[in-house]
Amino acid sequence: MNVKSMPWWGKLIAAAVVCGGLVFSQYKMAPLNIAQTQQQIEKAGERLEKNRANILKGRQAQAQIDELQRDIASLERKLTDLRQILPTEPELGDLLKWIKALADQTNLDLRIFNPQGLTEQEFLREQPIRMEVIGSYHQLGLFFDRISKYQRIINVENVVVNPAGAKVEDVFATITATFTAKTYIYRDENSPPAEGDKL
Repeated sequence: MNVKSMPWWGKLIAAAVVCGGLVFSQYKMAPLNIAQTQQQIEKAGERLEKNRANILKGRQAQAQIDELQRDIASLERKLTDLRQILPTEPELGDLLKWIKALADQTNLDLRIFNPQGLTEQEFLREQPIRMEVIGSYHQLGLFFDRISKYQRIINVENVVVNPAGAKVEDVFATITATFTAKTYIYRDENSPPAEGDKL
């Protein structure tokens, strides 16, 4: 049968049959089933939305992780700063050098620098140091002022000021002062008790 020789209405009927066959095949044939494909598309869309929600949750979690890392870095910087103020180990050698240099700067004569045993407290250890200096009131006040500005915490207690005796060689020395300076050491939970510390 030649399509060219068919009348126009025959060509129209043939085209309608072919189109109807294609539509029928799309709904009934397995690989070309439009209904099943539509369901697959809907399921894929649902999975896509779930994945987008999971990605959003992941991004939010990443933002929280980044924020927590910034907080951790900030807290570590603060801890470093606090360790400058409150060391984790006794630093008597450095402290003695600093106190001696400070006494020299303020024209005081440091006679006694006697560290006592560590005393345990709740979160820290207390290191009392008995000291005796000879000089003038002004020099002693300047000495205490500079101690108060030291980077470590140092408390001065039990200050006893007496007139300088005749044994003092410095003619400008008018007083002898004895006091206890207390420094503090952070007590780490893993650190040994004060008895095991070496001074």
